[in-house]
Amino acid sequence: MWLEIIENKLHSIFEDTLDRLLYPGVSRSLSSQLVALILAQIEAQPEGEKKAPDQIQIFISPEKWDAWQSAQDTLTKAALELEKSLSAEGFRFKHQPQIDVLINPGLDVDAIEVKIGYSQDASPLEKTALQAVPWQPTEEPVPINAYLIINGKEQVPLQKTVINIGRRSTSDIILQDPMVSRDHAQLRAQQGRYLLFDLSSTGGTMINNHRIHSATLKPGDVIRMGKTILVYNQEISGLTDATKAAVIPSEPTE
Repeated sequence: MWLEIIENKLHSIFEDTLDRLLYPGVSRSLSSQLVALILAQIEAQPEGEKKAPDQIQIFISPEKWDAWQSAQDTLTKAALELEKSLSAEGFRFKHQPQIDVLINPGLDVDAIEVKIGYSQDASPLEKTALQAVPWQPTEEPVPINAYLIINGKEQVPLQKTVINIGRRSTSDIILQDPMVSRDHAQLRAQQGRYLLFDLSSTGGTMINNHRIHSATLKPGDVIRMGKTILVYNQEISGLTDATKAAVIPSEPTE
């Protein structure tokens, strides 16, 4: 798939710089998030439209600001690669893609939050740059009464717009499973639902027995990460508790 090719190109651009300046594996996680969010924007367009998002915001902790300053050339290369690769697939940009790095004082030291969208201004954007812009809280509402049941025992309420899942000690949901990657997956709130993104994990992420790159979760969805089974539920008006009817598949398929 052409998106996988773009993801690999971004990973190659990020790897030497970001893995050295930040921590090993961040290049793969970031490239996966970017491609997954680009795909979500593309899929949300009316049929026949081929607009490419040109605004990328990377939110970081204040402690990592100096490290990201050293990565400016890398971000410029990544923005140019996105423009080249997406244009080759027939997508149109309103302006040249721009990557902004912004500070979110509420993030953990190594946490990264990515947002992607379309520029609204009439003038062309400046070239890729780092900007010390104060973080503004997201207006995206947290899905109501959403939670995960982990291995049929632990119920974990989902109460943030962005939730990181993995073995890393700073993850929002920590899974003590050696087959789960340190940065395995991410949940993002969108229009009252949660979207699940696999962050190019080693073992992959399954939903209802099918491997996914990204998906909108529905009540009763059975998620596999490594040997861990998570059942998603959300109490939505007019819907029954689908968790009780969830069936855990025995053999994953690609």
